[in-house]
Amino acid sequence: MNFEDIYRRNIDTVYATAFLHLKNKSDAEDAAQTVFMKYLAASPDFTDENHEKAWFILTTRNHCRNTLKHWWNRLRTDTENEESCVSVFAGEKDGDLTETLMTLPEKYRELIYLYYYEEYSVKEISHITGKNESTIRTQLARAREKLKKKLERKGVCCERSEVNLNV
Repeated sequence: MNFEDIYRRNIDTVYATAFLHLKNKSDAEDAAQTVFMKYLAASPDFTDENHEKAWFILTTRNHCRNTLKHWWNRLRTDTENEESCVSVFAGEKDGDLTETLMTLPEKYRELIYLYYYEEYSVKEISHITGKNESTIRTQLARAREKLKKKLERKGVCCERSEVNLNV
């Protein structure tokens, strides 16, 4: 498998995961570049495409967490406003859901993203995050409830069929 194929297959996931954590377009682009540089340096062998995708998600998440802990990020004032998130997540026509998603705490954002956008099962998310399956189910339920309340406050209708918050 050549680098170009792997890049095309994973860039959207890497960028969306980075944006989910960093909430900034420029930082997400930098993180995506760094993750692919780490891939080139490590040259990991993957058993299948799911293993590959999980590696990119974990590497991106870890890189973003390290970036956020860096002293520079604690001292800087972000001059960019949080950009509209509409284009970050493919297939979403209305940005209300994504904008509201970005206001959730990181642990809930990540689970919602992995479950609904990347379509991982609870068991797979448990393996990726290292958390117990029951913890994932509980946090997903809390995340959905928080998201629903926030959307209702914004005046967005929250019928399950419209925003697809059902498990």
